[in-house]
Amino acid sequence: MVQVPEQCGDDLTRDNLMKQAASLTAERPFFFLHIRKTAGVSLRGLLANRFPADRILFQAHSRSGPQRPGNALFATGHVDFDYAGSFPIHPTIFTVLREPMSRCVSAHDFFQSHSEPFFQTLATELSTDEYAARRRYQERARALGPKRFLGEEEPLARYWLANVQTRQLAGASFASLRDDDPRLLDAALTNLARIDLTGILERQADTLKLLGRMMGWGPLGPLAHLNRTPRSSQSELDPASLHILHSWNELDLRLYEEAHRLFEHRLAASPSAEDKVQLAAPLGADGFTPDQPLHGAGWHERERHEGRWLCWNSAPSATLNLQPATPAPRRFQCLLSHVFNEHALNRIGIAINDRPLVLRKRAAEGGILIESDIPASAWAADPAHAVLTFQCPVMGSPQDLDPNSSDARQLGFALARVLLD
Repeated sequence: MVQVPEQCGDDLTRDNLMKQAASLTAERPFFFLHIRKTAGVSLRGLLANRFPADRILFQAHSRSGPQRPGNALFATGHVDFDYAGSFPIHPTIFTVLREPMSRCVSAHDFFQSHSEPFFQTLATELSTDEYAARRRYQERARALGPKRFLGEEEPLARYWLANVQTRQLAGASFASLRDDDPRLLDAALTNLARIDLTGILERQADTLKLLGRMMGWGPLGPLAHLNRTPRSSQSELDPASLHILHSWNELDLRLYEEAHRLFEHRLAASPSAEDKVQLAAPLGADGFTPDQPLHGAGWHERERHEGRWLCWNSAPSATLNLQPATPAPRRFQCLLSHVFNEHALNRIGIAINDRPLVLRKRAAEGGILIESDIPASAWAADPAHAVLTFQCPVMGSPQDLDPNSSDARQLGFALARVLLD
């Protein structure tokens, strides 16, 4: 009888558990409770890419779109904990908390930074009263400076800055309470214990590790930092202003402390060994298209363009995990719908299971077609699993091409389809 080494047995058990987790969560909806200025926009794309594109609800708080999750498998927005009760099936709940003073200062800067195009977007999302409040916030904060603004516009400032994380976790049932009412904290702590995973922004890598294991996805990241808050000349607040904000966020500070304690406890109970499981998208006759769940790293949030889905890379190295329809396919083909420039196209390299491909590139209907034979050695370890690695050392931003563009993302190429046969 062959004995399995103890460490190997632990790895197999963990890998099997992760596969079981992926199976159990495949049709269970995922609710990402997005608290402002906790890297939610960056996380949103990373998470949403793991679900079918036609079963996603962004901006669940927006008054101009569907606010109920319906059949969505992924839903997110600036909503409170009670939103979890609107799913037909109880969802997996995930949120991220941030050190309260850091979050508060970031929000204060952010609310002063809005451009007119951004306000036009806000007008479609917020209620009339909230939209007017955000307009007034920017005008008054810019005019008065932090200390006078917090004093002369206290009700307005409190609404957007005081114990925001606690209020969101407490839920709508407690919305009428003052923002410093201790019953808010009691309700928030109760709901904190009901959340499947509460991440900590300052522990980003560990948060992604725990989330990948919980969902059976394997390693997650890196996380592209989007929606950065512009730093202003008033970013360094005076001691008096910081004291006011601290006094307004005592509940958030206590909530964060408890969330941090629970996070550390969960991390300590999590295996320290590196995850080996990499969930893969199964390939059908039509291959992989970005409307399918995208298992890999280094991609922006998928987008729809001229009736089809595409996905831009967000890093010089991007990966895509696929499960071929037949073992050890011999031919690779992919269609790039867009490339940042000709230099980027010339520098693109692709490998399968760490075996570099010899690429042939030509113009085709819908973009640039890239083809290659697949060396047999690519399947030596596992003929039924393909890890595609796209190397794109040349990237740029749409703002490099058009200074008036609002798109500051770094892009290299947009993937439209992959075939392995």
